[in-house]
Amino acid sequence: MTAEKEITAFLHNRASALVMLIIAALMAGLAYVGGRVEPLGGPIGIGLLPPQEWIASPLGSLIVSWICTVGMGVLILYINRQFNVLRSLTSLVALMFFVMQMALPSVVDRFYGGDIMGVLSLVNIVLLFSSYADPGCQRRIFLLFLLQTLAAFTDLSYLLYLPVYILGMLQMRIFNLRTLLAAGLGILCPAWVLFGLGILRPDMLRMPEFRMMWQMFGDPTVIHALVVTGFTIVLGILFTSANLLKILSYNSRVRAFNGFLTLMLGATSLFAVLNFNNFAFYIPILNCLTAYQIAHFFTYRRSRRSYIPILLLVAAYFLFYFL
Repeated sequence: MTAEKEITAFLHNRASALVMLIIAALMAGLAYVGGRVEPLGGPIGIGLLPPQEWIASPLGSLIVSWICTVGMGVLILYINRQFNVLRSLTSLVALMFFVMQMALPSVVDRFYGGDIMGVLSLVNIVLLFSSYADPGCQRRIFLLFLLQTLAAFTDLSYLLYLPVYILGMLQMRIFNLRTLLAAGLGILCPAWVLFGLGILRPDMLRMPEFRMMWQMFGDPTVIHALVVTGFTIVLGILFTSANLLKILSYNSRVRAFNGFLTLMLGATSLFAVLNFNNFAFYIPILNCLTAYQIAHFFTYRRSRRSYIPILLLVAAYFLFYFL
């Protein structure tokens, strides 16, 4: 095996993802010590406290945020192994996710709603994919919509994904009256329980606060995050377009899985643009879904020198970190 093939093989190996995780954690630690961590965006909450207010200690917030990041890395590898989404075993998806997260210290060095959104979305994807063509999947669908709606009491942005999951039910061939009822009960239950047990009262509901677009442009940290997020969205669009023909050649089951991930990426990109005030909320799951598309592209193009564009992408995110 030549040196170039060995490098390419290494980038798809678990060891490369682990190395990148360690590097990203060290870089994030340096940013934390250097005071480069500033809040991004604003949660659109109406009842429960937003996650960024759950942990008072900055160090504790950092630790919990990285637990979520590692958890997302494990989940994306599990999804590929369990459902064969990429049609090959590769850890490149985790490697790209970790380097994307590292590029924005303000995202990975503090616990906030985007961390929960990332973990919850991947858990929901597992629930949805495991329901493919399963007539007895109502409990999983109920749980999916219950978790998503419960989280919405900390940030209304979660509600935007309810139509996406309903479309996902169509793709998974489980869209019928029983699953619709399960989804509807899952949406109603959180409010029923929270108000019924007195955890929330009508007087505790509050209107979310919004910042004008021009107010956000005055913050250099926000501008930097917008540039990185925009770059990630463009990458997601380009690699998704390049993967479409390959996806069409798969069997119906794998096409459904990849189709939903494509739908999720498109919806997340759109929500990040439209929900400008809270764009940072979408960054972890956007990074994850874009990493999937990048890994998918290079998984079926493992040519001898495919490591070159991969390393260029890694270098681009390292550059964003230092800017």
